[in-house]
Amino acid sequence: MKEHEISEVPEILTKRTSRQFSPEELEARILKFLESRRLCVLSTCRDNVPRSTPILFRSKGFFLYMAGEPGIKLGNIKLNPKVSVGVFNPEAEFSDDWHDILGLQISGHAKLIGKQDPGFQEAFTLFGRPQAWAEHWFGMMIEVIPDRIELLSMALKLEDYAARQIWIRPGL
Repeated sequence: MKEHEISEVPEILTKRTSRQFSPEELEARILKFLESRRLCVLSTCRDNVPRSTPILFRSKGFFLYMAGEPGIKLGNIKLNPKVSVGVFNPEAEFSDDWHDILGLQISGHAKLIGKQDPGFQEAFTLFGRPQAWAEHWFGMMIEVIPDRIELLSMALKLEDYAARQIWIRPGL
């Protein structure tokens, strides 16, 4: 690489655009991204002490489901149901290409679902595990109901859209 190439600021960093997707297009892109991912970072908080946990998830529409083992995250959710979830494109971790930066920042609240609660079997089934596992499992399903989802994709600038697009749950 030549020295002048290193010192030049990439156009993607200087390009300004504020154009937003239609609500339908934004929803479609968010759902497609959620369906293509399986790992997220769930952030909870207790007594102003935040905790972030990498955890597998499945989605059904805009709702996220996680299988939570007993521990700090479940205790935090019991005391404070407000959560944040980060889902990102793993290709960006080792890429120098700004176009690979893609992710979701989800703010909402979590609901814990025990084996005896309505919705447990449906949520457990999303993970494709044998039913016998559910019978012997002592954890809880975590359901995340999003209030706000921020989509960040630097590549959107190539389409003349703002890199940050915001979805807010209808009715809020």
